[in-house]
Amino acid sequence: MRRSREDAARTRRRAVAAASRLFRERGIESVTLGDVMAKLKMTAGGFYRHFKSKAALAAEACAAAFTSSGLGRDAAPSPEAMLRRYLSTAHRDAPSGGCPLPALASDMARQPAAVRRAYTEGVRDAVRRIREVAPAADPTAHLALLAGMVGALAISRAVNDEKLSEAILRETRNFWIPKIEELEVPAPRRAGREAARGSRSARFE
Repeated sequence: MRRSREDAARTRRRAVAAASRLFRERGIESVTLGDVMAKLKMTAGGFYRHFKSKAALAAEACAAAFTSSGLGRDAAPSPEAMLRRYLSTAHRDAPSGGCPLPALASDMARQPAAVRRAYTEGVRDAVRRIREVAPAADPTAHLALLAGMVGALAISRAVNDEKLSEAILRETRNFWIPKIEELEVPAPRRAGREAARGSRSARFE
């Protein structure tokens, strides 16, 4: 009996891992239960011994994706490192093992509440991760940075022009790296810089 429970738990973990990768690669709507079970070399009929529904599997798979990939992986040592890793062609070309935020965004509005809750919690966790890397930046900047990163990665995957795709990633990195570094400057020094810029601007008016 104990062995049976262990085998069932192992099968469930494997199904969640397989679904997590398939959903990110092809989208939740495009993946069938048969596709998931085929990865385990099992028939679709065995699915309901482990999950109540596809939505239940999708919620678990979504949560698992957030903990094992993208911003949920090892914390970056700096905002620049985070941006370079996230907005890279390697990340763009590996959606099945990458961040679920851009990979699953287009599916979420049509998903049941449990799946959307898992995704929403993933968004909150991603913001927390950014806050850990750039703690001195304003909270509104954390949200804007996350939206910029996710949007850039999604668009870079969607276009069919390699040069444009690379430019989207590169220019988003180039925009945000100095911006977030500037926001990380302690407030008194930042105020001094802004005053100095204002003074220089006034001389040219």
